[in-house]
Amino acid sequence: MKKTKGERIYSVFCYAVCTIVGLLCLYPLVYCLFVSLTTKREVAQNGGFVTWFPRQPTLLAYKKVLSNTSFVGRALQITMARTVLGSLLGLAVNSLAGYALSRKDLPGRKLFLSLMLVPILFGGGLIPTYLVIQSLGLIDTFWVLVLPTLFSAFNVLIFKQFFEGIPPSLEEAALVDGVSELKLFTRIILPMSKPVMASIGLFTVVGQWNSWFDGFLYIGQTHADLWPLQTYIMQMFNNMNNMNNPEIVQMMISLKQASSTGADVPELATRMALTLVTLAPILIIYPFFQKYFTSGVYMGAVKE
Repeated sequence: MKKTKGERIYSVFCYAVCTIVGLLCLYPLVYCLFVSLTTKREVAQNGGFVTWFPRQPTLLAYKKVLSNTSFVGRALQITMARTVLGSLLGLAVNSLAGYALSRKDLPGRKLFLSLMLVPILFGGGLIPTYLVIQSLGLIDTFWVLVLPTLFSAFNVLIFKQFFEGIPPSLEEAALVDGVSELKLFTRIILPMSKPVMASIGLFTVVGQWNSWFDGFLYIGQTHADLWPLQTYIMQMFNNMNNMNNPEIVQMMISLKQASSTGADVPELATRMALTLVTLAPILIIYPFFQKYFTSGVYMGAVKE
């Protein structure tokens, strides 16, 4: 169908707005890249600013960051561990809860569905949440980064809607053949749920990887060896209030040495390089799962 002149003008306007918004969102990432590749001499020549791709780019900032394994490597291990465990266990818990709520014969199903809306609409509050976690003995432990993040009412409802879209005749045929409920879920339902599993899984991975506030809130400075990488970066950029902590002091000394020992690399370039290193895994895996977003989130949301 041929578009009218007004429709073409509207399409051009929409594309222009989306392009401008996309460039504005991309600019901070590009700026971090430019700064991380810039030498100290070039920053001084530009009056302390980096406006475009450096004339003499160097990867020395990345080399210094990756070679400084005293805190980066340890924090990276914590982040990877919490991301893997939190994502896998979260998918298991939320998918099982969603499957149970999708069963029409579940006793108290309407009550459970009503209760699921409460954590979506209302938060428990920071202090009550902290007191609950403290009473469970999770403060200053690795599991405080994993266990409180496993259950998500929103993800459970997404799984529920998806499972309700699976034809009941398929499940009935499997049960007639003698398949148990557990095998029905693991061998039939889950293989058919790859889109929703991939989309929810990616949301969970991104949330686990980027999370820093729980490490900052529930793990004290005396247990800084349990901080995830994002918490370390936050502390690095806000180190003025934490110079009484030996861990922070050692981290800042290592970072300064990385940016000054035999290298013409400013400290800001090292920080930007560290920021991009933490973003790299998410930027790499995101395109492979993007195609599942629409089918995974919206499949089952509309009933035929």
